[in-house]
Amino acid sequence: MKKNYLCLISRYLLILIEKIPNTMKLTFLFLVISLLTFTAEASAQKVSMFFNNVKVEKVLSAITKQTGLSMAYSKQIVNLDRKVSIQVEDADVALVLDKLVTDTNLSYEIKNNKIYLFEKQAITIATVVLQKKQISGTIVDQNGEPIIGANVVEKGSTNGTITDVDGKFVLEVDNNTLLQVSFIGYIELEVPVKGKSSLQLILQEDTQKLDEVVVVGYGVQKKSTLTGAVSSVKSEQLTIAPVGNVTNTLSGKLPGLITKQTSGMPGSDAASLNIRGFGSPLIIVDGVESSLQNLDVNQIENITILKDGAASIYGSRAGNGVVLVTTKRGINQKPTITVNASYTLQGVTNLAKTASSGQLAQMQRETHLQSGQPEATAPFTAEAVAKFFAGDDPAYPSTDWYNVVFRNWAPQNNENISIRGGSEKIKYYGLFGYQNQETMIKKNGGSYTRYNLQSNIDAVVTNRITLSIDLMAIYDKSKFTGRGIGQGEGIIWQDLYITKPWYPASLPDPNKLAYGGIDVGSVALSSDMDVWGYVLTKNRDIRTTATLVYDVPFVDGLTAKAMINYRDWESYSKNFQKPYQFYTYNQAADLYTLAGGMRSAAQLREDVNFNRQLTQQYSLNYDRAFNQTHHITALALFESIDQSGNNFWASRRDFVTPTIEQLFAGSDTGKDNSGSASEMGRMSVIGRVNYSYKDKYLVEAILRADASAKFAKRNRWGYFPSVSVGWTLSKENFMANISMLDLLKVRAGYGSSGYDYNGNFQYLSGYNIGGLYQWDDDLVSCLIPTGMANTILTWEKMHVYNGGVDFSLWDRILYGSVDGFYRVRDGILATRATSVPGTFGAVTPLENINSSNDRGFELSLGTAKDNGEFKYDINVNLSWARAKWDHYEEAEYADPDQKRQKQLSGQWTDRVFGYVSDGLFTSQEEIDALPYSYVGLGGENKTLRPGDVKYKDMNGDNVLDWKDQVEIGKGNTPHWFYGLTGSFSYLNFDLVAMFQGAAGYSTSVSSNNTAQTYELRWTETDNNSDALVPRLGGAASNLWTSDYWMRSVSYLRLKNLALGYTIPRKILEKVNVERLRVYLSATNLFTLSNLSKYNIDPEVPSGFAAKYYPQQRTISLGVNLSF
Repeated sequence: MKKNYLCLISRYLLILIEKIPNTMKLTFLFLVISLLTFTAEASAQKVSMFFNNVKVEKVLSAITKQTGLSMAYSKQIVNLDRKVSIQVEDADVALVLDKLVTDTNLSYEIKNNKIYLFEKQAITIATVVLQKKQISGTIVDQNGEPIIGANVVEKGSTNGTITDVDGKFVLEVDNNTLLQVSFIGYIELEVPVKGKSSLQLILQEDTQKLDEVVVVGYGVQKKSTLTGAVSSVKSEQLTIAPVGNVTNTLSGKLPGLITKQTSGMPGSDAASLNIRGFGSPLIIVDGVESSLQNLDVNQIENITILKDGAASIYGSRAGNGVVLVTTKRGINQKPTITVNASYTLQGVTNLAKTASSGQLAQMQRETHLQSGQPEATAPFTAEAVAKFFAGDDPAYPSTDWYNVVFRNWAPQNNENISIRGGSEKIKYYGLFGYQNQETMIKKNGGSYTRYNLQSNIDAVVTNRITLSIDLMAIYDKSKFTGRGIGQGEGIIWQDLYITKPWYPASLPDPNKLAYGGIDVGSVALSSDMDVWGYVLTKNRDIRTTATLVYDVPFVDGLTAKAMINYRDWESYSKNFQKPYQFYTYNQAADLYTLAGGMRSAAQLREDVNFNRQLTQQYSLNYDRAFNQTHHITALALFESIDQSGNNFWASRRDFVTPTIEQLFAGSDTGKDNSGSASEMGRMSVIGRVNYSYKDKYLVEAILRADASAKFAKRNRWGYFPSVSVGWTLSKENFMANISMLDLLKVRAGYGSSGYDYNGNFQYLSGYNIGGLYQWDDDLVSCLIPTGMANTILTWEKMHVYNGGVDFSLWDRILYGSVDGFYRVRDGILATRATSVPGTFGAVTPLENINSSNDRGFELSLGTAKDNGEFKYDINVNLSWARAKWDHYEEAEYADPDQKRQKQLSGQWTDRVFGYVSDGLFTSQEEIDALPYSYVGLGGENKTLRPGDVKYKDMNGDNVLDWKDQVEIGKGNTPHWFYGLTGSFSYLNFDLVAMFQGAAGYSTSVSSNNTAQTYELRWTETDNNSDALVPRLGGAASNLWTSDYWMRSVSYLRLKNLALGYTIPRKILEKVNVERLRVYLSATNLFTLSNLSKYNIDPEVPSGFAAKYYPQQRTISLGVNLSF
């Protein structure tokens, strides 16, 4: 059966590989050969140790470290303090275990990557009790694997036994007693035996008693000993529902991480990441500065964010926090092949409806008449408007351009196959992923395609040397209309709302294109690649890493590590624009009239960018515990990063024919090209020491020194220290009697880091080529000085202060953490608020003179319970953050109103000023009675009419001018961010729901010619002072920045919902399948928002309502298969 699966998968891979570029095919071939080679490794497990009179516990620990096999035993059975002497080199682990159990009543079994230690015979300690009976049973784990050596004891007695190698037990017990079943790392069970003779028991893993390891800077650390503000999310939480981009599955899951998805465009739908409102964080993938863009979510093991001094170990560029991404690696087990496949339908979350012919004609008529123009020149008569609304006259059509151009649902496919396994010598993980995402455009709208390849291999070369070879390759391609489908002006979404609905979408002559009333013809033409042309982009990113770890002899706990990563990525774009013409048609005369066209001939531009990055890290790591009391870890690391890049482009116009889409087909006249190159380098030295006393008192100290080629030699090095402490109060004796308390830990820390994004080599003087100089009658090229050499620039620095508490109560019935932080950012680049004479010959140089601060808090609360058949884990997180200017270099303001509005020093960084509205005028008498005049309207109120916005004279000086503006908004970055995740499972069913939301930010809801504009507008008939759109054609003051248009936004979105069912293991065993789960999932199912009345998504890009590719609502059907 497995062979049949492998054959099917091989065929499937070959079909996909046909679509991949040659470089990716070679990479894939390397992966397959490597995996086949390493899968064939022998399963023998070798160890070397030279112990004399040491505790059994130390021998077991050494076996685990060298083989990767975990230990399973009962402390009641195994005497860990017994002294033994074992001296072997490159011997089978079985030989060591034989020596270990010699002269004892112990035996062992190696099974499922575990070593089980148990008594040779299950011994029942008989108790003389009446009404005894024999009870038998089997104890297994959640995966159905037998648990060897589990303790089975009759409650309240010493009568007990342990399970054998098959997880079975037999025991004579009282008829009305309870059995207590326990094993290290599992939740204890109590089971009544009355009326039973046989038991089938499942022990659930106690995840809270297992010491979870968290990825931190340049290593890992036990979660229980963390002293910094660190949050993490695991793979199973990331793969709830298929997503096009990893960033979109992080929303609401990590306290302190602010995400905002402002586009649903295929391939460009990533959410922006912002930690604590600081700005874009540093992204580290498998230890190397990289990009999160275009990773397959299934290749990720976990994601961790470092928010305070914990990030300072990355020094340069880590001032905004760090996102650590760890990909999956091999494990010591038989190969497991996993296939994930899903089919997704995508539709828009929220999009303003286009106006009908009647609605738009009426609005244009009102705009004309209400602006004081005569009826005779109105664009539409009242009769014509009525005919548009009636819809029964072919001469007065109403085209729904959205339905013409866009579909309600667009398909997306996600498939990937991975293999994971290994032995004690070789561990491997490999993944091949494919994604295809189509646009919402019905006709020739294009698509986005991505391929992911991952190969991580860990090999034990000798008993002291480990070699890891990692390969990651990403290739993506997109092809969309050249008009643009992203966001902004001059794109198809703007065309949608300005194309006139009274024009038909097609003409009787299929060879002629229909005019839609706009300069590009219509949205149907600008969105069609066969008409407009296209932009083709291709991106290739290959990352290769070699890591060598050497276990240094004679110094327990000391390892040396060398890591070299080479990243090579390139991008290519081809923008080909075609000529076309469009017509109107007179049905009565059967006459076509040329209405216009775009371009007289085709034109083409091609761009190519090449980038390279070499990262080298060399380190010494020390990790040792002394007497189970003191634990010291230390790191000394040297890192260098070298980057280089070059690009060039070429273009031609006036193509002979649009059917040849190559540069040679363009005219030599007007051809153009250019190119450039860049280089940059950084060097760092890092030191870190961690100390733990009984995991109770914790200290971490870090010092990082960075050198950047962006600065002159005297300012090149920046030094960034940090220190943090922790105290686990729940381990103190005076807390021992508080039975409800599982964990209580307090943390405090300080960290510093740097920032060097200020342009390259500004400390050098130079010249630019490209200026023109008049020489006689000719213009000749010349050199232009770049300005003064700036040798005083240095590092911008961030200083972060953090305090926090972690807690857990009543066996995690309630758990969580609270953090407060304050960050000072100084040395921000700015120019002095002084002017220099024009004869100076250069602009005022930049200096490190501005400073700001951020403050905020984070709260995470959760509850979890495992009742065997039913489990749940619910977590809610809430964060708030805001920034303020400490010093902002600016002119002195003498006028108090100027100072109030314009002075930034000491003020929040995101203030928005504008006028305060008081509804709309409803009568001319109200306007005439105004005690103040609108200065912006020439000092008179003659142009004001009913339906115009009424503003308040805030300072009471009987003049409405800029002095009346007050703070009306808070920028477009949320101050409040919150999320709620609930995961539930019952038997084989699982349900996950994730809510995400934000509040405390502002956006503009300016009017567009949509159906909502028509419904919400002021009309003379209704004369509603609270109408949400003022008089069409009204006074210029209606468009002033004010709280009439500015909205404080808050929303709550059901971001993910997934329901799954796992086929019972007993059924799957018959077809040799390990796991099969089917699921139905959805994203962005609904949103509660105060912008709903405008049909605007709360994550709309600021200023681009109805001018961007909307966020997508998705429904997916998928399968997870392992065998």
